[in-house]
Amino acid sequence: MFSVVDFSSLESKQPAFRIFKPWWDTFMDYLTVIMLLLAIFGCSIQLYMDETFCLPQINNVGKTKGRSHEISSTLQNTPTISDVNANPRVQSNPDPFPPISQGKVTKLYNWQYHYINQMCYSQIPWFTRFFSYLILFHTVVLIICSNFYFTYPKTSSKLQQFLDILQNCFQSPWTSKALSTAVCVDANELEEALKPNKASDNGADNISITTTTSTIKIPTRIHSNAQGSGSSLDKKDAEQAKALFEKVRKFRLHVEEKDTIYKLYAGQTLFKTIHCIIIICYFPAHVYDVDFENLCEPNAISLVFYKTFNCTYSTARFIGKMALLYLSLVIIYWILCIHTLLWVFKKPLKKYSFEKRGENQFSDIPDVTNDFAFMLHLIDQYDALYCKRLAVFLSEVSEQKLKLLSLNNDWTMEKVKQHLTKNKKDQYELYLFMLSGIPESVYDVTELQVLKLELCSNVKISNKIIQLNQLEEVWLSHCVTEVTPSALMWLRNQLKKVGVKYVNRDEIPEWIYKLIQLKELYLTGKLAIERKALELESMKGLRSLKVLYLKTSLSKIPSSIFDVAFHLLKLCIHNDKTKLLSLSILKKMANLTQLELHNCELDKIPNVIYALSKLQVLDLKGNNLTKIEEMINLQYLEKLSCLKFWFNMIKSIPPTINLIKKLEYLYLSNNQIETLPKVLFSVEKLHYLDIHNNNISTIPTDIGNLKNLYFLDLRHNKIETLPDQLFKCTKLMTLKLSNNLISSLSGKVSKLSQLTQLELQGNHLEKLPVEIGQCTMLKLGGLVVEQYVFESLPLEIREKMGGS
Repeated sequence: MFSVVDFSSLESKQPAFRIFKPWWDTFMDYLTVIMLLLAIFGCSIQLYMDETFCLPQINNVGKTKGRSHEISSTLQNTPTISDVNANPRVQSNPDPFPPISQGKVTKLYNWQYHYINQMCYSQIPWFTRFFSYLILFHTVVLIICSNFYFTYPKTSSKLQQFLDILQNCFQSPWTSKALSTAVCVDANELEEALKPNKASDNGADNISITTTTSTIKIPTRIHSNAQGSGSSLDKKDAEQAKALFEKVRKFRLHVEEKDTIYKLYAGQTLFKTIHCIIIICYFPAHVYDVDFENLCEPNAISLVFYKTFNCTYSTARFIGKMALLYLSLVIIYWILCIHTLLWVFKKPLKKYSFEKRGENQFSDIPDVTNDFAFMLHLIDQYDALYCKRLAVFLSEVSEQKLKLLSLNNDWTMEKVKQHLTKNKKDQYELYLFMLSGIPESVYDVTELQVLKLELCSNVKISNKIIQLNQLEEVWLSHCVTEVTPSALMWLRNQLKKVGVKYVNRDEIPEWIYKLIQLKELYLTGKLAIERKALELESMKGLRSLKVLYLKTSLSKIPSSIFDVAFHLLKLCIHNDKTKLLSLSILKKMANLTQLELHNCELDKIPNVIYALSKLQVLDLKGNNLTKIEEMINLQYLEKLSCLKFWFNMIKSIPPTINLIKKLEYLYLSNNQIETLPKVLFSVEKLHYLDIHNNNISTIPTDIGNLKNLYFLDLRHNKIETLPDQLFKCTKLMTLKLSNNLISSLSGKVSKLSQLTQLELQGNHLEKLPVEIGQCTMLKLGGLVVEQYVFESLPLEIREKMGGS
């Protein structure tokens, strides 16, 4: 037995699907209900009244007409029923008619009439006999076909999920709040942004402002009173709304893959149309066969003698009228099917646009397709309000607004202050990671100087940023940012340093090219896709730019750098092992003082460098340099003081290196150098020498000529002994000799009175000279050596250096 709960659950499911029933489908359902009732009623009538009543046609038996007087006389002599009942001995004549030529006419018994009735029933037209069962079959087929996509697993599961989501969207507190919140641009702000900068005397500034307002992305949909509107939203409701956004997104991706529901709906509508056409075609032809009187030839003359019988079918009149009624219902049903087909195939039901339907609150929703679009079209026929409320959870603007409200509630002023730190430059720095925007409380930290954002989505810098009057640096790592016009007007005169780390070009904000006071710009990411170079935006607006850093993969320097070439002081290109073919643009950088070309696959010093008369630092790290004989041309760069040829494949240092008179810093580490030329030690101004990780085995005695040397790095070489002349470099502050083959250290190390750092780890030393104690600046923290070697020193020296 079924319980009441089971039946109630079955009843609750079908009404839920009514939102997928347009008015014509609902009307057709009512028609099928009438058809079903008609069929059931007809079946009931036919079950209880389905029989024929037959009488013989006497004029068809022999010569009956010529012998009528004999028949009448015989009938007079035939005993009546009362006589038989009164006198049992009186026997009734089984054949009341006297034999006429071929046989004797007799009266039929009751069982013979029953037999004839049964025999003649089978000769009633099939349409008349099975009409009620026939319309019951047709009606059941139409009912099943109309609701097939509600039960088919591949469609019913999607419909059920959609109903659950739609119900949650309708009941979510965020739905009403999002629809009631103003989502338009602040007209006053936009008008203010479009005004020319009257404070600027330069006409070029006015042109730049106009360009900014025309190209910048404006957050036209979520704006203002975000925090106020979210104050009444419960935290639990906000979390549920976030989960609902994710559920809607996943469901949309799932149902937009195919158009199963659309095809099934169109297919079953086409099937119903064809089914109705079949009914309409054959019903009229058989309705005229329905007759109350029917002639029957039972082929049973041997039993009843009569050949033809006149039979009456009791339900014929009822069936005829019911057939006409059913046919009219089918015609109406067929007309609705035609209307449905026109709606399915003439309208673009596999695409749905919220913008065309007047959903102005969230016009950012892209068009949906396939089954998702078709379900929305079906719901529109039921009630457009459902789609309007669902649109709240399809809108990225609405989602970001919700996230921003939650973010503002979570990030209080106290929490922001906890994340505020001081960097190495003694600046107040705030680092935000994986947030859905900038919390409103950040704008109240007026002492903020450096703002770093990483993996923050949909960052919108509002007008409140003008409160951060000490902000000078902004670093963006994989963030998409938008700036309001008023905020940009302030930032263009405030920011001095901007760094952007990106994967896609869309992550490079356009507004950074409008910062007229920007001094340093750092761009990290790919600027080439499948060997096709991508240009940067025009840099004409960066009139104060001095430092440009590009960590990317370029075959040539972007032409947009021409705009800042003349006033650029430092150019850094880290090219990720991609060969840099063209450097002709460097000729325009007449004021360049520092040039870094890292991992550019250069096999020689580019000739264009020799034209940079103001160049002070040349860094060619990580290239394919094997010989640097072109170094002789560097003597014409009178201000060149720093050379960095590290991480190359240089095997020897050319003797012309002493021609660079002002050379102070020389980096030759991580090469293949085996010997050091004597002329290297004739560079009197050399302060810094880094030649670690090479194949050097001996140090020339001429090293004592470097009177101004204060840093020397000889780690990871093959040096066995140290010349005493090394200790004539009395200004040495850092001496790194780790990982060599040194077996002893001379006591003349005491002459290095300025020595603060000494690295001896990884050698063959067994003890240290006691004279090392005279290096008063050298402490335990600056001495890197094995513990047992350090313990070879006397206790008083170890205590003096800070060890026990």
